[in-house]
Amino acid sequence: MGRSKGTPKSVLIATRVTPRINEMVKQMANREGLYVSEWVRKIIITELSKNNMLGKPLYAPLSKADDYLDDSDLNEVYHRER
Repeated sequence: MGRSKGTPKSVLIATRVTPRINEMVKQMANREGLYVSEWVRKIIITELSKNNMLGKPLYAPLSKADDYLDDSDLNEVYHRER
């Protein structure tokens, strides 16, 4: 699969956590077969969706891949998941 031709992800969100939280995040990401950044992105998208901030359901990638969902992918994914 190639990269998505939608909006590029160019904004970095950084935060500090304790070493314990860092290890737990790594473990959770590993359990789901994701990189830490993918796992954090999935959590953010899930929370935004639960709070009706996205308008339509958005599903994060379920495995490590070069292409990620963005606004241009919403319609396709929404209909594929139904």
